[in-house]
Amino acid sequence: MIYLKDFRQGAILYDALASQVRLGILDELLQNGELNLAYFAKKFNVSNGAITAHVKKLYEAGLIEIATSSGTRGTQKICSLATDKVIIDFKKQPKTSDRVESAEIGVGSYVDYEVSPTCGLATRERVIGRFDDPACFSYPERTEAGILWIGSGYVEYLVPNFLTEETKLSEFQISAEIASEAPGYAAFYPSDVYFSINGVEVGYFTSKGEYNDRAGTSAPSWWFGNLGQYGKKVRIAINDDGSYIGGIKVCDKTLRDYKIEAGKQIRFRIYVPETAERQGGFTLFGKNFGDYDEGIVCNFISK
Repeated sequence: MIYLKDFRQGAILYDALASQVRLGILDELLQNGELNLAYFAKKFNVSNGAITAHVKKLYEAGLIEIATSSGTRGTQKICSLATDKVIIDFKKQPKTSDRVESAEIGVGSYVDYEVSPTCGLATRERVIGRFDDPACFSYPERTEAGILWIGSGYVEYLVPNFLTEETKLSEFQISAEIASEAPGYAAFYPSDVYFSINGVEVGYFTSKGEYNDRAGTSAPSWWFGNLGQYGKKVRIAINDDGSYIGGIKVCDKTLRDYKIEAGKQIRFRIYVPETAERQGGFTLFGKNFGDYDEGIVCNFISK
């Protein structure tokens, strides 16, 4: 889902939709699921170069995903829809008078964990310990990790609490870059990644797969090309109206339900429960990895 709180942020999106060919590409993907570039060139009777330019615009706008697939005819680019809806909020404008206090948590700075293979961690310089050994998650250097991945289980973080008794919190936000974790590699490997705050479930984000069709923009040069390279930015927002993931309301639980209050711990957990419909693990990207070059970002927005 693409959610624009301010319609003026949508220039790239509007440009991507301002073409009958690009609208046709979206329609074909809606009907067929996944298609390659050669299909579009034949369907719309345009050159391969022109189709590549059209697809690039749709990708940059966040409307489609592109994965590389190897087959009998060599390597080809496979396209699929990246979102199921676009919401543009014309009335809700950002409040410039709000106060925002932010904190960034390293992905290796968890305070509790339970993981099962496939799993591992890495810093900007090296892999920590060994692949698929949960014991490595206890190593002291794990606090330097910029990426971690688990097949099942959870990692839990302690969020710095900036609230005071005088604070009038209006919204609490958390964002992280996440992808699935497939044994080996699978561009399509759905996983329901859940989130909880202080033991209360918020909801889940369905990751479509593990992305390594290109290098992550922040990945170190030595990082293995057959492993996850980048993910999708997942944003959680909680206010007095309810809880939102990616701009979509997932439940009616408010700040009070999660006990996000002054002087109390705020524990944030990312996990794949045994009850999840799609159990594909997760990869969590932080500093020096993925596309965003940042850890888990927490924002306290107060009036």
